[in-house]
Amino acid sequence: MTLEVCSSTIIHEDKVNTVNEILLEKDLSNILLLSKCIKEPSRIKILYALMTYNELCVCDLAAVLEASIASTSHHMRYLKQNGLLESKRNGRVVYYSLIKENAALIFHSLTEFTQTIPVPS
Repeated sequence: MTLEVCSSTIIHEDKVNTVNEILLEKDLSNILLLSKCIKEPSRIKILYALMTYNELCVCDLAAVLEASIASTSHHMRYLKQNGLLESKRNGRVVYYSLIKENAALIFHSLTEFTQTIPVPS
């Protein structure tokens, strides 16, 4: 893969200024938080599982991950503390789900997008 590089240095100040003005108004901390949440493969699998089935318990998710319930609970706690998951108790079982429908849409979009990225050789 070759990288296209400009043969001369020209800064388009109007474009740079416009982008910088917009960036001053944006709070990108939630994007950073999301990236921290999905940097761990187990958490990606948890989110994908919850996108597939709206609600799952820790035992189900541990089986999906082929991990211990303690390890899975740790990931679930992290995702819940960072606002991606919610839980509800039904008798002795606690079910987890994505906190917002938009979270499922975003995660679905990310998984679809990554399928279009060519794998480097």
